[in-house]
Amino acid sequence: MDRIAVFDIGTTEVKGVLMRKDGAVDTERSIPVTTRELEDGRIEQNPEEWWTGVKLIADDWFRRLEFSPETIQMVTLTGQMEDVILIGADGTADRAILYSDMRAGEEAAWIREQLPELAGITSNAAAASTPAAKLRQLALQDETAAAVVFSAKDYIIYKLTGAVCTDTVTAATTGLMDIRRKAWHPNVLEALGADRFPLPQLHEPEDTAGVVTDGMPAGFASGTPVLCGAGDAGAATMGAAAVQERDSYFYIGTTGWTAVPVQKPDAAPDGVFTLPHLIPDRYIAIAPLLNAGSVYDWAKQIYMPDASYDAFNEAIAAARPGAGGALFLPYLHGERFPVQDSGLSGTYYNLRPDTTREDMMRAVVEGLTFSLRYIAESLTGGVPGSITLIGGGTRSSAWCRILADITGRKVRVPEESGYLTALGTAATAFCSLGWSSGYEAFADDHLHPRAAAVYEPDPDVRALYDEAYAVFLETSPAVRNQE
Repeated sequence: MDRIAVFDIGTTEVKGVLMRKDGAVDTERSIPVTTRELEDGRIEQNPEEWWTGVKLIADDWFRRLEFSPETIQMVTLTGQMEDVILIGADGTADRAILYSDMRAGEEAAWIREQLPELAGITSNAAAASTPAAKLRQLALQDETAAAVVFSAKDYIIYKLTGAVCTDTVTAATTGLMDIRRKAWHPNVLEALGADRFPLPQLHEPEDTAGVVTDGMPAGFASGTPVLCGAGDAGAATMGAAAVQERDSYFYIGTTGWTAVPVQKPDAAPDGVFTLPHLIPDRYIAIAPLLNAGSVYDWAKQIYMPDASYDAFNEAIAAARPGAGGALFLPYLHGERFPVQDSGLSGTYYNLRPDTTREDMMRAVVEGLTFSLRYIAESLTGGVPGSITLIGGGTRSSAWCRILADITGRKVRVPEESGYLTALGTAATAFCSLGWSSGYEAFADDHLHPRAAAVYEPDPDVRALYDEAYAVFLETSPAVRNQE
């Protein structure tokens, strides 16, 4: 039976999916990964841990479950973007500087001041998270590397095939790619003073990056084609079946974003990322959010450290809507939209003598959701008619319910939401192999029909949440700084 293997190298785990030609998923598995957050502001992961996760998943497929490697026609991948992964001369990397590492603020300011034309060429302004700023910072620190890649999945491609490459979706987040030509901007590294770092080869997501090399310990058959795949935002957009301009979705993972397809790369508001869509001649406008699942996890550890996540979810669901008037501004990690400000911090507002622990827990989730509502309205001029919600945050039914109530819109959560990013990048293999006639056909045949939970808004709490949202807009420093 013909299959493809899909890997999603995320911030919290490595996921693997085996998918058949008919779109059915044979098996899925995830392996957790760790993040190093150091006192000097470094936020890093060890790329070899990603590689270990891929090997463990593949070993499970081929040994325990006894799937034949010869049935796998192709490997495709997705993964976190805006990383800087320095590969040494020995072919390994012991650290990946993550997108959430915000130490390159001065370098980003230098780029905006000294190279002001770059934002128009890349369609994305330099920020502390941008790899261009991080490469300049590393060059000033006399760092060197034999090769550099920018997505976690790029490193796995390198380990499987030896190819040093990245895709055009990921490259659009680096501050180095001409988004209209889908090519590295000429002499950009020299302008940054970072020409010691060789840029990877650019591919479209459905391009073959290479083939599995002989003796590869992951167990795939030698010669199996490996696609370049797409960075996670592009794959998630496809997985959410957001292929037309009217489509939109929320992604809630460790971080989060709201995204809508657009026709032109200059159609997005300031502060919004613009990336190529997997569909040719289409783009994605993405407003990023640093504070999402990580803040949910923080609240769980603070208020119910010994309880299960199910118990935490139940406690939030049982708490009173509006949290008794308590409001939480969820900027524990600074923020990236509508302003890029690493100095923002989380704040409780309007606590009262009758405020309970459960109110404070619910206020955290409501505050995160007010941020999501604001981002969606900024992108669309109004909350879309319905919202597709994907990512690990969908595991909290309480959060899904709160999202429907706060936005006043129907929320659709596909049954395989936690794996939709992987299913989105599976489209690259289906199109490459001729199993689908195109990306829109893949969405119609394999994404729209999948089962989904639907959360309808409760009209009885609409006025309460609209009033609370107005208070959020008045008190949120991220929103007020936009006025």
